[in-house]
Amino acid sequence: MAEKHVFGPIKHGVSPTMRRTDLEFYGVNNFRPSYVARIFFNDDSVDVENASEERDSYAGSFALFGHQRCFGDEGHCEIHPQVNRFDDRPSHPLTRGFKRVVVTDAMRRCLVSEELTITVIVSSDPEAVSEVEGPLLDFEGMQISAFE
Repeated sequence: MAEKHVFGPIKHGVSPTMRRTDLEFYGVNNFRPSYVARIFFNDDSVDVENASEERDSYAGSFALFGHQRCFGDEGHCEIHPQVNRFDDRPSHPLTRGFKRVVVTDAMRRCLVSEELTITVIVSSDPEAVSEVEGPLLDFEGMQISAFE
């Protein structure tokens, strides 16, 4: 199974003097099958059939080791909010996560334009996606962070 997600065009505001640029995804849902997400900048023609690292528009990728099914007793996979900020126990494994992709080289190639279109191609084993509700790539926010 594969999905295509397009975001933008957006005004990126990245300076030509930047030293590093990251693309950050917040609130990534881990209760999904495992997948690989490949990121492309300013490429209208990229799709699930031709998405590869050899494209000039390729910016980077990240992988998610997902948890598609819940095994265990009732309530085992319910995520409880952390009630005490001094509680240093690890969070629940299904707590929404964070992914960072360093996209410096790809961003440098895009500085000729003030606008940026981000395309994310997500692919997973088709046999592992039998019970998923909603898209594979489920997140709450995305941002570009540039450092000078």
